[in-house]
Amino acid sequence: MVLRESPFPNACVHGLHTAAWALIFPCFWSLDHMVASFKPTTYEQQQKQEQECYLWPLKVFFRFLLCLTLLTVSVPLALIGFIVWAPLQAVRRPFSYSRVKNPKIDIQKDWTGCGEGKGFSFVEANLCFLPNCLARFNNLSQTQRRAAQIAAHICDSVNRPRIKVCVDSPTSVSASLQSRNSPLATVKQESNYFSVTKPHGPGASVLAVNHLHYIDSSEESSEVENVHECLGACQTNKDPLNLTVVEESNLISVVDEIPASQTSGQKVLSPTSLKSLGRPRQKRKRKDNLPAEISPLFPADMAFVCLLEVFEKRAAAKLKQLLQPAFGHILYDVGVYGFHGCCEFKFLNSGIFLASRYPILDAKFYCFPRTRGEDSLAAKGLLCVKVQVGLTQKGQQIVGYLSCTHLHATAEDCHIRQSQLSYMVVWISEFQSTSRSEDEKVVFDVLCGDFNFDNCSLEDQLEQQHQILEMYKDPCGFGPGKEKPGVIGTLLEQKAMYETPVMNPENLQRALEIEELRKQYLAFPMNPAVSSTDSTEPRNVEGGRRVDYLLYREDTVAKGVTTELEEFTFITQLAGLTDHLPVGMRLFVSMAPEEGEANHDLDDEL
Repeated sequence: MVLRESPFPNACVHGLHTAAWALIFPCFWSLDHMVASFKPTTYEQQQKQEQECYLWPLKVFFRFLLCLTLLTVSVPLALIGFIVWAPLQAVRRPFSYSRVKNPKIDIQKDWTGCGEGKGFSFVEANLCFLPNCLARFNNLSQTQRRAAQIAAHICDSVNRPRIKVCVDSPTSVSASLQSRNSPLATVKQESNYFSVTKPHGPGASVLAVNHLHYIDSSEESSEVENVHECLGACQTNKDPLNLTVVEESNLISVVDEIPASQTSGQKVLSPTSLKSLGRPRQKRKRKDNLPAEISPLFPADMAFVCLLEVFEKRAAAKLKQLLQPAFGHILYDVGVYGFHGCCEFKFLNSGIFLASRYPILDAKFYCFPRTRGEDSLAAKGLLCVKVQVGLTQKGQQIVGYLSCTHLHATAEDCHIRQSQLSYMVVWISEFQSTSRSEDEKVVFDVLCGDFNFDNCSLEDQLEQQHQILEMYKDPCGFGPGKEKPGVIGTLLEQKAMYETPVMNPENLQRALEIEELRKQYLAFPMNPAVSSTDSTEPRNVEGGRRVDYLLYREDTVAKGVTTELEEFTFITQLAGLTDHLPVGMRLFVSMAPEEGEANHDLDDEL
């Protein structure tokens, strides 16, 4: 199934809609900038103090006159455009789709399910791309400039190689190996996997790579510098420590040591043959008290990016234009307008923007029926997407499901969020049941979004105990009201966003790693709750309010598929550009081969 790019059934209706919006836009622009003139951000207030006292009022006065003049002239045209625009929403599909026409590589055909497996990185970020006058209530401005900068940051990370430093535990090095002073095995990159090259000479052996500690390139630079110091020390002492730098996450974590004196009659499976068998790898042991890391960079090799609050049409168009070379498939302008599909009139869409490097096979948007207050102006809802991430050797599609949402924002309306979560359970099940076919292999099922509730506030206890958080695994929480150690909040303190200690990614990262500074720059619950199981046990509130979620579940994937959480990241690269911390999650997926395929590959190797 191939999605139609235009949200309208034909080019004539699409052109009429474009003309109608062109008549509305001058009125919208002038009203937006006129109101924004009277709502400066804290950064603009700092600049105002550095200027002459009379300059700022003059700028505001003349800007107001210009916008008021344009508004007066454009109102009649806007009324005509609105009369044409509103009825067209009844035939509009609730999203637009853009894809690369002639991709150089069919990325969805690169993975056949054989081998050790494949990693998929997911990123969720709330960007607050509201109209300029509304964004200023969140202490943000210049939406177009922010859109260009954020897109540049994302593209730079996609093109950055995924470098990992693998450090072998000294206890895993055998005494006999040290006594022989054998050289280390070298690891070379070949295509999309690594081969282990056996050193030449008497007594040489292939070294086991066991008990690895993984350090991603997105971690802070201090850890990388420490690794370089270790490398220098190893070279100075000429001690054969097992430290190897590789550029691939899908590295076999366990390879037995093969002595060079082994007889030729004994057959040993090579690393390549282990990959061909395609057995799910053994899960790495991660410490429960270190579930996440704070990184100044977006994860390398991102596969899916879900952006929220992309309400402004020009910002969405700029994001699409700049991200399209890196992400071949983009869903934008998601949501309904007017009275179509919902009870209240919708002036804004849902704000959901999804960029995928893999083809989108099917997509559907569901609008929340229950809203109140300012949220009733936006068509918030749930976007369900089905993507193809591979093709088996038998021609079966390997697919994954991704759902994105943005729940009701008003803090006291917990009953509305509760009902929205219940709607999501029904809609996700409905979408997956209607879009799934028997000859497909489902390898992941991910839910992400801004839920507008945290796991430590008393007011959010209803949402914390909802069944959807039992269906999906939360990498950062043990359960309702129980956050894992090291987890931090994702909602920044808006008034402090432009202070020097948090104005750039590195400074914000360092500030969030210190508990005292974290209390200054993250939003914390006003009324923290106590544990539901033990009323005397306070909930973990040291990290702040975590309202952005990346969840996954394993009971909906195909039989024989293993899903492993590799890493979870809180990202500070958008410091000063949004009032939320983006979050990233990487899942490693491996598929067990069918019995006939495994026996055939083993026979070929032996």
